[in-house]
Amino acid sequence: MLRQSTEQALGAAALATLMPCAQAQTPAPGPAAAAPVLLAAGSLRQAMTEVLAAWQDAGGAPVDAHYGPSGKLRKEIEAGHAADVFASASPEHTDALARRGLFAAGQVFAHNDLCIVSTPDAGLRADKLPEVLARPGLRLATSTPGSDPMGDYTWQFFRKLDARRPGLYAILDAKALKLSGATAVAPESTLPYIAAFREDKADAYIMYCTNAVLTNSAIPTLSVLRIPDELNVRSVYAIAARKGSDEGERLLRFVLGAPAQAILRKYGFQ
Repeated sequence: MLRQSTEQALGAAALATLMPCAQAQTPAPGPAAAAPVLLAAGSLRQAMTEVLAAWQDAGGAPVDAHYGPSGKLRKEIEAGHAADVFASASPEHTDALARRGLFAAGQVFAHNDLCIVSTPDAGLRADKLPEVLARPGLRLATSTPGSDPMGDYTWQFFRKLDARRPGLYAILDAKALKLSGATAVAPESTLPYIAAFREDKADAYIMYCTNAVLTNSAIPTLSVLRIPDELNVRSVYAIAARKGSDEGERLLRFVLGAPAQAILRKYGFQ
């Protein structure tokens, strides 16, 4: 996979990546097509909104889209929430639905990385990352592990740090402020990452680099640090269609196709 640097993504919200994907499927036109229901990870909201607009421009039916933490959405599907397509920030959740026979096997369609957004006073530096994050006075915000894959990836990052400095995992696990990921964010609401800084609840926030772009755009005074490769945890996004849903399968193929992939790259996905 060919990818530009994350630093370019943070400056221009664009990453160039070549990834294997299916050819774009032109959706079947006509009023007879049922409106598919999409459940998708909250980090996909901005990019997927544009993808769905492109889908409709190509003749697809309007999509009833809902966004939230992938783990929570998976539980809703298992509890009976009707959905034709599920776009998760972790294959763990699409795989779980496939094992239960509710959805077909998931397919990887995007990747993301972890960044840390911080106030200028936090003094965050790549070469001093463990020391700064462990500082007692630093308020470190995260997402919620278990409910949100972004939280799961963050705790994996904590373990990588702990491998270098034993005892650091316990410190970070205890101090982390879980300010997002437990519930879905209403479309009209301010993103929790932005709200955390505006309401002075955090000095640093570990999040997807795509969310860092949005947060830094809203508050330009914040600093953005992409976690170094040797410590970063690459997130894997998987998409699956409900078994027997023809319209869901068409939408899935569209997301895997070239036009939708170009939109995802524009928003910083890889």
